Parts: sequence; C-alpha cells; structure tokens
Amino acid sequence: MSKKLKIGLIFLLILIIIAFILGVIAIYRFTLIQSIFKKVDENIAINNYYLKTTVTDGNNDSETEAFYKDGVGKCVTSNGLYSWVDGKNAYLVDETNKKIYTLDINDENSITLVSNDMFSSVIPGYNKNIFQRFLLACDLKTKIKSVKLDGQACYMIITNENNIVKTVWIDKENKNPIKAELGNKNESLLKYNYELKFNSTNLEDIKLPNVRNYTILDYKSGEIILDNSNVDTNVVDINSISKK
Repeated sequence: MSKKLKIGLIFLLILIIIAFILGVIAIYRFTLIQSIFKKVDENIAINNYYLKTTVTDGNNDSETEAFYKDGVGKCVTSNGLYSWVDGKNAYLVDETNKKIYTLDINDENSITLVSNDMFSSVIPGYNKNIFQRFLLACDLKTKIKSVKLDGQACYMIITNENNIVKTVWIDKENKNPIKAELGNKNESLLKYNYELKFNSTNLEDIKLPNVRNYTILDYKSGEIILDNSNVDTNVVDINSISKK
C-alpha cells in the first residue's frame, strides 16, 4: 500500500470519526430540545397560566403581566393599559381614561394579545417543524449548556440569527423559560426575566370592566363607535358593538 493511499485512508477515517461524533452530539441535542418542547406542550394543555415579563433596556425597566384561562387572555402593561382577547373579540382597555378600543384579532401590530402558548415563543425552535428543529440541533452556532442561574439548574440555549445573539435560560425541572437576553457579540441589547405560574389565574383576573361611562372606539381609526356616558351596560354589549 502506497504512502499516499495510507494517508488518504487515515484522513477518511478521521473524517468518519468526526462525522460520527458530530452526529451523536446532534442527536443528543435534538432529543434534549424535543424533551423541552414535550413539556412545554403539556404546560400549554393546562390552559391556565400567569406570566410576568420584566424587560430591561439599558437603565429602563418595563413590565407586562399576562393572565390566561380557558381561552380568555389579558395582558397588562406598565402604563396601566391592557389588551383582552377571547378568540372572537379583542379590546384595548384604558380604565384611567374610561376608553375601550376594539381590535382586529388578526392584526396584532403594536398590541400584545395573550394566547394559550404565549410563553412558548421564548424558547428557540418551538415554532419550527421537526426538520427545522433537527437543523437547529445540528447548527454549530447553536450552543446548549447545563448551567446554574442563581442556584437553579438550567439549560442555556444560545442561537444566532441575523447577527442577533439570543440566549435563553430554561429551568431543567419544569422546562420553563426564566431569563433571556438579546444582543450582538459585544453587548447585551435587551434583558428579559420571566415569572411563570400555572393554574393560578381566576375569573377575577381576566374579567372586563363594567363599561358604564366608557367611550368605545375603533383602535385603527380612532373613531367613536359609542359614547357610553351614563349608560349602565356589560360585557355582552361590548361584544355585540365590536361586530357592527
């Protein structure tokens, strides 16, 4: 056997070993990602959760609180406004100024509408199909590590899309996201902290106000649908108004 042939065989063998190791790592990472998603699906099926998100942008903090129960969601922002959705109707409620805006449920633009899987979007790859998830596991830019965050055992998943680095910490025991960061290689742009609880939301948390003295408007146009001054009405009336 010639020297060149031996070198070629050795090089081929090394490539096979490297490919095998990378394949084993990819399968392990894919299995781990799938186990996280399986638990997330189980949590979504509960149909009752509370999610508090604290966003840090430089020295500024803002908070949102999302309540979800049996198809009804409410998302409260730091400025006191909240969006409300039940799958058929959606509103932006300004209790301070006694205004309710009707929303197009298919047009979320600047409004956060709570869904049963709102918290799952935090986890890289959840909204991808099984083939895309496998590619994510094979991508060398994706890093999955076992770490501790404030003494809590976590998976840390780091992905890179369009030069934006996303880092998510996921509680190992419950598979819930607890922290995330978005940034580039040199600095952190946004930091997110999550507080997620299941079976904690009740009807009081998600009810709409009695709209006596409220003005009902179209969110897009700003036009008044009904000036409800001095009229005592209820939620059923709001739902019928939004469909006119």
